[in-house]
Amino acid sequence: MIKELSLHHGKNIGGRMSEITAVVPTRKGSERVKSKNTRPFAGKSLLEVKLDRLIELKKVGSIKDIVVNSDCDESRKISESYGVKFVERDPYLASSDAPITDYWKEVLLNTKTEHSMLCQCTSPLIRYDFYMKAINEYKKYNCSSMIGIDYVKDYLWKDDKSINYDWPEHPKSQDLTDYYRLNFGLVIISKEELLKYNNIKTPNSHLMLMRPDESLDIDNITEFRLAELLYEEN
Repeated sequence: MIKELSLHHGKNIGGRMSEITAVVPTRKGSERVKSKNTRPFAGKSLLEVKLDRLIELKKVGSIKDIVVNSDCDESRKISESYGVKFVERDPYLASSDAPITDYWKEVLLNTKTEHSMLCQCTSPLIRYDFYMKAINEYKKYNCSSMIGIDYVKDYLWKDDKSINYDWPEHPKSQDLTDYYRLNFGLVIISKEELLKYNNIKTPNSHLMLMRPDESLDIDNITEFRLAELLYEEN
């Protein structure tokens, strides 16, 4: 059963992990929301919102470095204005044609530290306290990887068959079988584990349960506007 904030999944591995690079990936070719990461968002941009949060973490020593990985000129300008390192991504690896595993390797292996934290701009509501808890638990338990998750509490069907409840019974939504999804709002992993499994989900991943607002991932203009409203309220 998933605890309030985390689940220790499998054995502990590795040694002490003191240096983590926060990697912020963007690309200029966003399909559903044009210029999603750099367009105005609550008076800034999604990239600026994310960099503001990460700089807080760097100031207290929770992360070693911050890198923006992108093919986007506007992202380069923003990162330079923040004094943040910029890594130019190969156009193919910034396209929709590139396999997701190749994208992960490009972003997470292109750092100076062994451990990297993937920080998607499209999850702008993740709080400082959550980042701190995730980083501290990753180091404490020597995890192979750390991934943000949230519960799926919906009535799920496939091929006209119920998946998470016994139809025609109809339980309350809170009593549905527990399923969770990887939301990728937060990922921390070592280069060794990424290369070993060719995936950011490993057999020993440490799962961090995220609040519904923090797990919001912007994929369309409706979610963009909702996230902006929630961000401005906090």
